[in-house]
Amino acid sequence: MQKFHTAKQMTRFSFLLSILLLLAQSGCAYAQPKTPVCSNDPVRPRILRTLPHDPEAFTQGLVYASGKLYESTGLFGRSSLRRIDPKDGTVERLLPLDDIFAEGLALMDDHLVVLSLHSERALVFSQQDFTPLAEHAYQGEGWGLATDGEIYYMSNGTDTLYHRNKKFEIIKTVPVRCNGKPLTRLNELEYADGKLYANVWYSDNIYVIDPASGTVTGTIDCTPLVQTAKPRSERDALNGIAYDPAARTFYITGKNWPLMFEVRIPDS
Repeated sequence: MQKFHTAKQMTRFSFLLSILLLLAQSGCAYAQPKTPVCSNDPVRPRILRTLPHDPEAFTQGLVYASGKLYESTGLFGRSSLRRIDPKDGTVERLLPLDDIFAEGLALMDDHLVVLSLHSERALVFSQQDFTPLAEHAYQGEGWGLATDGEIYYMSNGTDTLYHRNKKFEIIKTVPVRCNGKPLTRLNELEYADGKLYANVWYSDNIYVIDPASGTVTGTIDCTPLVQTAKPRSERDALNGIAYDPAARTFYITGKNWPLMFEVRIPDS
């Protein structure tokens, strides 16, 4: 055990120990884990257009439908469901979701479905006016949600992809693998042309996943978007993917980002 011969030495040691503890706590809060490249030839999105995004919107889910963007935002006391004009980023409608920490968002049969992080509830709203319609129950955490029009694809922060029917019952679980290894922290999901596009918490990459097998078939390096958006902290991570099938473009943003991007993603 360290011995101290003077009060000054003890004070100096206590000060250094306090600094080290603060640095360790800061690192635990904001350290960005390394994320793998899951293909030999990662691609970068080509930015077509930049539009404003609410810098206080902690983006969780993003959907494009009927010429509008729909967004779920998280954090307790700040969660919301929004409709956004993709022409200029204007928030046209906002419904506070004060009783949950909102997470992923999907559109099924003109119904917007919002996951909750810990409440084990998926809230169902009318696409037209955000009228509450129903709830689905599930076990565990809710992170990302997407749909192909018949099946929900859900993540919970692990490497498991859950297939659910329209009643929100689990019909299949698929392990997601990158180069044969588990890809964890699966977050926001988007379904497009038979593929799932996934954010991974604290990663600047988007991963392309075969929803049937869970195999990651491509990596999209979004570093240029992150550098342009200039997030205020590492907590303000890349998150939010929406696909416009008519234009074959994606809308991408991040938590508390001041910008959203319309991009085209090359074949990966």
